[in-house]
Amino acid sequence: MSEELLIDMSGIMDEETFHEYISKKLNFPGYYGYNLNAFWDCITDEDQSSMPRKLVVEGLAALRGFLPELHDGFVECLRDYEKEYPDREVVFRQDSPSGEGIEFENE
Repeated sequence: MSEELLIDMSGIMDEETFHEYISKKLNFPGYYGYNLNAFWDCITDEDQSSMPRKLVVEGLAALRGFLPELHDGFVECLRDYEKEYPDREVVFRQDSPSGEGIEFENE
């Protein structure tokens, strides 16, 4: 488990891209279901993801602008995750100070 991971939602304009990006950044298994129920299952099962002790989520204003329902469900999942795992931290940023944007790594 890493100590900190940055994910930047600012370049995400559709739900498929959101799930592709999230699954790559958090090392979800290949059978990840591309929905928020599957997202929850993966982040709460250490065998299915590599959730860090501190997750920094940037670009939430942009995500809300493109995908408001997905934004709301995603943020709700992460807030619930923090409640269930008090030793973990999620930092929410509306802007994108890192400027990282979407960055798919070679497999």
